[in-house]
Amino acid sequence: MDKLPSGLTPTDHSIEIFADPENFGKCFWISEGKTNNFWELPLHIIDDLRDELSSDTKALKGLRLMGLSTEAGMLEQYNYCNRGKLDGVPDISTNGKLTKEYVECGRKGKCAGESKVCSPLLINGSRITFRELECLKLIGIGLTYKRITIEMGFRRETAVNSLIDRLRDKLQCGNNVEIALKVKELGLV
Repeated sequence: MDKLPSGLTPTDHSIEIFADPENFGKCFWISEGKTNNFWELPLHIIDDLRDELSSDTKALKGLRLMGLSTEAGMLEQYNYCNRGKLDGVPDISTNGKLTKEYVECGRKGKCAGESKVCSPLLINGSRITFRELECLKLIGIGLTYKRITIEMGFRRETAVNSLIDRLRDKLQCGNNVEIALKVKELGLV
């Protein structure tokens, strides 16, 4: 994290929503240097978040697939999945602009709401798939092509070569060292 999280200082009136690492689907928020429970957000902001969710039919279906049925549970989970990253970009600006972000929740590849509820990882305007993300993380920790092939369950190294070539194009990187640096910069490892 290069910048302090939004809302961390007493003079920062923006709002940063972040995921409770102990409880999947539960959130807190920071503004003016104070941390609060998700449901202590000002009512007009809750209304804006509710309006955003109600217009996202794909997310609503995904939340139901995740086993959520109450409006409150759906709203908090939606924000966990779309604003749960503690970073220097405000989730709600001082003028009320709502911003969604990619959140690494640890459930990618296993969540019934994946690709329906959560914001995708976009790099240079390109959507990164779950398998590409998995490969990026392995490059980021310095694994060889052979080891990545084994870890990802591919039969041939040529499949990994093709995947990494595609990632180089998406990330606009010339080699794996540049990819690893980008992965680190994005906080993926």
